[in-house]
Amino acid sequence: MKEDLYDQIILTLLQSELTYAIGLMRELGRKGQLEGDSNTAALKLPINAAEFKRIINVNVNANPKLASVFDGHNEDAALQFSAVDMLKEKRSLHDAKSIAILKEDMGECISILNAGTTEEKLGEETETANDPRKALGRVGSVAMQGSELVFFSDQADKGYREQTEMVYGIGVDKIERRVMVIFRGSRTPADWAANKDFHGISRPNPVKGLAEFANESSLPNEVYIHKGFDEYLHRADGTDEGIFEILMPILQKHNGYSLWVSGHSLGGGLASLFAVSAACRDDIPKPVNCITHAQPLVGDVRLFQSVRKLEESKHLLLLRTRNCEDGVPAVPAFSAKPSFTYTHIGMELKMYDDDRSKNIKLSKSEKKAKNFFLNFKAMMILFIIKAGKDRQKRAHSLREHLRRLELYEEKVRTLGSNLEDVCSNSSTMKM
Repeated sequence: MKEDLYDQIILTLLQSELTYAIGLMRELGRKGQLEGDSNTAALKLPINAAEFKRIINVNVNANPKLASVFDGHNEDAALQFSAVDMLKEKRSLHDAKSIAILKEDMGECISILNAGTTEEKLGEETETANDPRKALGRVGSVAMQGSELVFFSDQADKGYREQTEMVYGIGVDKIERRVMVIFRGSRTPADWAANKDFHGISRPNPVKGLAEFANESSLPNEVYIHKGFDEYLHRADGTDEGIFEILMPILQKHNGYSLWVSGHSLGGGLASLFAVSAACRDDIPKPVNCITHAQPLVGDVRLFQSVRKLEESKHLLLLRTRNCEDGVPAVPAFSAKPSFTYTHIGMELKMYDDDRSKNIKLSKSEKKAKNFFLNFKAMMILFIIKAGKDRQKRAHSLREHLRRLELYEEKVRTLGSNLEDVCSNSSTMKM
């Protein structure tokens, strides 16, 4: 059974949500505030979804105050605690239309197990395939074991709210055969400093580093990028070797796996810029797949033009999801020094509240004067007028993204068979 677009969006959303929970869980483990062996287990890598769920269950059952600790950090504990279960369900049985499909999935899972990619053994393929109820009970277990976090970038000597560098994780999905880089959103003063430093910075156009585009006269030699995001993502020398030093051995170990990048809010902005960098490397499998949620703008029209080349050549597949009332995807509208207006990159899936006549809109990013004025208006409302604070907070949350995705599931599934299919469609779709 193959994933469709809806499944891919849901999975990246839940993975983005889990970066918040994992970071806080690791801090509680360092402080010895978890139950039993959980303090040690929370810090061990790799950690799979089954172990993560075990730690949560042990601590929620033994320590009801754990949820209030999460809430004290303004975390959506209920969604984070349920994310692993939802991940398991979406990955395994949600779209199983027949026993034939289920058997096909189990055959793939068992092949992976027989190759030694997980510790749990399910028995013989014939036994499982001929017993549908046994298969139903075991697919989820395989999915839980087959996805694991292999790297998490938090600083061990600093608390959850005291990190001075960006926080991201790298996961491996052995069932879907992908490596995932997930960036966390804003939680620390350093995160907010990166958000607010929205003056542009000039960088050599990474797309022209690809041999096929090196002599492309229509491409600029330089692009302007959000300075705070760029410096947060890259080392002081202007490279992003820090992440690639970790990522490349993982990709090499898992030959034939695809690369997926995701993140929420600040994490979405970092994810999109990192995906562009990855798509411009010859040693990264193509296409690079990127789905972000509620991300701000990251660059100027020159970056927009350059990314369009990556999309047309299938080096990069980029989709942004946003809720209509959320102001964050509309900022920053401009950079004062150097002076330029920001322009979104990639495809956009906009979701409207359920009291609107239209529900979703899928469109390609475009450079239009109207977009600047709409973004500028949203920027004023968000930062100067500060109107509708509760509504804004709700619209920006991953919980509200999840609610609308589930509400409009049927319509999202009709947009295309998967991310590649949607990114190949140049027409605007409203439903």
